[in-house]
Amino acid sequence: MASYEEVDVLIIGAGPGGAGVAYELKDTGAKIVCLEQGPWVTPPEHPHYHDEWEIEKQRGWAYDPNVRQLPEDYPVTGTTTPYMMNNVGGSTVHYAGHWPRYKPVDFRKGTEHGLEGTIDWPISYEDLAPFYDRNDAIYGISGLIGDPSYPDRKNAQRDPMVLPGKLGLKYAKASRDLGWHWWPSDNAVITRPRENREADVGHGNELSGSPTGSLSTPAHAHWPYNVRAGVDLRPMSRVETITAEGGKATGAVYIDRNTGNRHEIRAKIVVLAANGIGSPRMLLASAQKGHENGLANSNGMVGKYLMHHVFAFCDSWFDEPVEGFKGSFGSPMYSHEFYHTDMDRGFVNGFGMQVARSFGPSYAAMGTHTGYTAPWGEKHRDFFANHFANHLMVFMFGEDLPVESNAVTLDPEVTDSDGIPAAHVNYELHPNDIALAKYGIEKIFEATRAVGAVETNDTGVLYPPPAWHLMGTCRMGNTPEDSVLNKWCQTWDLPNLFVVDGSTLTTGGAVNPTSTIGALAVRAGEYIKRNYDHITSQRTTPSNADAPSM
Repeated sequence: MASYEEVDVLIIGAGPGGAGVAYELKDTGAKIVCLEQGPWVTPPEHPHYHDEWEIEKQRGWAYDPNVRQLPEDYPVTGTTTPYMMNNVGGSTVHYAGHWPRYKPVDFRKGTEHGLEGTIDWPISYEDLAPFYDRNDAIYGISGLIGDPSYPDRKNAQRDPMVLPGKLGLKYAKASRDLGWHWWPSDNAVITRPRENREADVGHGNELSGSPTGSLSTPAHAHWPYNVRAGVDLRPMSRVETITAEGGKATGAVYIDRNTGNRHEIRAKIVVLAANGIGSPRMLLASAQKGHENGLANSNGMVGKYLMHHVFAFCDSWFDEPVEGFKGSFGSPMYSHEFYHTDMDRGFVNGFGMQVARSFGPSYAAMGTHTGYTAPWGEKHRDFFANHFANHLMVFMFGEDLPVESNAVTLDPEVTDSDGIPAAHVNYELHPNDIALAKYGIEKIFEATRAVGAVETNDTGVLYPPPAWHLMGTCRMGNTPEDSVLNKWCQTWDLPNLFVVDGSTLTTGGAVNPTSTIGALAVRAGEYIKRNYDHITSQRTTPSNADAPSM
């Protein structure tokens, strides 16, 4: 590599974090390059276009890269079944689009219970609230403002909510009869048309992707505008090493996966946004002179405190149709009655009860979410008739504790197709998480039986939990001793290196993390824009004061 190119900002990863920072910087005039190791996904590639879409989503669209084994994937060994997609838009290419925010209490869990490993965030809900609003406006979110379990959100923009359908109304009645909190969910599903995007009409299964654009993802909401403004997005570009010199990140070496050639980019600011497994993997794989244990890892904390959330799936059936297969998959409603810590329950933290749509007929016959499989033979039709349309599923969705030994490291033996070490994951549920989840299962069935469930089935506490959410491995904190990043998602060790994805989250809450990742990306992007000159000219962490913009 005798030659190299120079840019102002290098972004690694085109998911919610990388897309959000690029969107914030796109009109500054800065030269911005984003490297994404996967491709664009076009509408005809979505499972909706396949005759056997429910089967296809378990094959080529499987959550787990170890199952897909596509060229853009990399292996993940150990005790986790990860949910990650490597493409423009990241894993949002077929997420459910459930869009809750963290609550104020989620930012101060170190103060609340102070268990080992748990720290307070370096910011508050109030600090992040305006960035939640800005991020929501970029994506396009449907919902109903006014949930009394949250602070006032008078500045939030919402499309009309996704209709709850019979199954949503069924669980709302259960919660209302029991005196429990419930509220229609916010969803990253537009119900009004936007530029180049169709409004949702309730016929899609968002977990299979969104060929019409009604599911709000960076591929629809960010990248067309980023590219139009001049951001240089390069799919099929796998970063091999982030480079550093003199106490600062200097850029990256990447492999053009179309040609196999290596290239070097030098940048004044580097933003890493490769998800909660991919980002620590990249930092550890970038060990070099002066950073023998990996970049941003002088305190040895890169990769530690991995969180996934703790899950149980709870299926209920009624003697009447609730038609869960109809409508948008985005969650129609949730209950946060048990969200906050109550030590009388015997554990800290809390959980949400999240109602989910059912899939199609094939999935129902194959056992729905809990393995309750239709029998073969003469009883098959009767079973199907009594279960398919009568099904209601509720997630038990709990906050897992940050535990130091739950960690991402490099596998010493396994590599990806370009020879970069694979990620190795160690993850075990804490006894507190297990107690929380068992209590949650009881409460879910208390609700469904109260409104007439005639049959129930559950997974028990899932171990390992489905690793849909990859959080905490480069966490934000208050000092270089307790974290990898400061309150601006800026590494303590290298002031011009930022990490903006699920790895930044200090605690996991009991809600989906994507809206919080996006809000942090907007906030970090604004900070970079305001302090660009200071960050690129200093070796020490910049102050909070404004500086000249780009």
